[in-house]
Amino acid sequence: MPKTIGSTSFASLFKNQTSFIDVRAPIEFEQGSIPGSINIPLLTNKQREDVGKTYQKFGKDEAIHLGQRLISGNTKKSRLAEWARFCENHENPTIFCHRGGLRSRIVQNWLHEEGIEIPRIDGGYKAIRLFAINALEQIPATPNLLIIGGKTGTAKTQLIKTLPHAIDLEGLANHRGSAFGNRIEPQPSQASFENKIAYHYILHDLARQNKFFLEDESRMIGSLNIPLSLYNHMRASSVVLIKANIEERIETILNDYIISNYNEYASLPKEESANIFTHYLLSSLEKIKKRLGSQNYKTIKQKMFQASNHEINDTFKEIHREWIKILILEYYDPMYEYQLSKKEDRIIFEGTRKEFSEWVQNEARVQ
Repeated sequence: MPKTIGSTSFASLFKNQTSFIDVRAPIEFEQGSIPGSINIPLLTNKQREDVGKTYQKFGKDEAIHLGQRLISGNTKKSRLAEWARFCENHENPTIFCHRGGLRSRIVQNWLHEEGIEIPRIDGGYKAIRLFAINALEQIPATPNLLIIGGKTGTAKTQLIKTLPHAIDLEGLANHRGSAFGNRIEPQPSQASFENKIAYHYILHDLARQNKFFLEDESRMIGSLNIPLSLYNHMRASSVVLIKANIEERIETILNDYIISNYNEYASLPKEESANIFTHYLLSSLEKIKKRLGSQNYKTIKQKMFQASNHEINDTFKEIHREWIKILILEYYDPMYEYQLSKKEDRIIFEGTRKEFSEWVQNEARVQ
C-alpha cells in the first residue's frame, strides 16, 4: 500500500533535507512552497482552473473525469517521465499536493504502476505550512538568540554566513537589505520566506544550541515581513555589536552592493545590463531622497551617472566610493545611531569581526 507521511515526521523530513515533488499547479507553487521542493505539476494553471470550475458546477466525479481526459496519452507519458527522472536522481523523494488528496494520490499511484514507490505527505502543503507556522511561533520560547548588529558596511551578513548556528534572513529573502538591496532575481513569496526560516531553524536544530544568531534587521526585508512573533523576540534579545572603520565599510558596500549587483546584471544582454544597473541605483536612491536632503541627493545622483560611463575598473570603483562615503556619513550612520540608542541596554559585546570570533570561541568553551 502506498505510504503516507504524517506531521509527526515533518521535522525529520527537514533535518534529512528531503527532496520534494510539488505536484500543485505553478500558480500555487509561486504562492508558497518549501525548501527542497521542485514543481512538477499534474495540472497546468489553466487545466486546474477548468477542473475547479467543473467541480463547482457538476461535482467531484465530473471533475475527476475531466482531469483524466486532460492528462492522458502522451501528456501522461511526458509527466510520468519527469516524475520518474526526479525520483531516479534524488534519494528518498516525497510527493505532495495542496491537501494531500487527489492529485498526489494520482501521481503516487501512477508511479507505483511504473514500479516506483514514493511516499506522499498526509495533509499536503497545508499541513507542512501549518507545521512551519507553529515552528516559527516556538522560536521566541528559546532564550538563546543573539542579534548581530553594527553600522551599515560592517559585513554582518558575511559574518552570519560563517557561523554554524545562524539564519541568514537576507539570503532567505533574496535581498541585501536597505534601499539598495534589490537583486536581479525576484524575492520569494511571503509564505515561502517564512517556510524557509522554519526549515533552517529545524534543520540546524537551533532550539538546542547554546546560542544562535540573526542579523539585526528592520521588520521589512525588501517586500517581505519578518514574522511578527520572531521580530518582537529579536527586538528583546541581546545584541553583539560589530565595529569597522569607515574605509572597511566603504569597501564592503562597494563589493556587496555595487560590484556584486553589477556582475549579476551583467548576465543580461550587454546592451541592456548597464542601463538596468544604472536604473537600479537611481531608483534605489530615489527611495531615500527626502531623508538625504536635496544637495546630497543631487551629488550622489551625479556621481552615479558619472560611474555609469565606466565598466568595473579603478575609476568606476573610486567614483562609487565617493558617493558611498556620503551615504554612510549623511544617511546610514545618523539613522543607525538613533536606532542604537534604543538598544544600548541589550549590548553584551562590542568589537571587530576578529574580536567577535574570539569571543564566540571563548563563550563556547565556557558553556
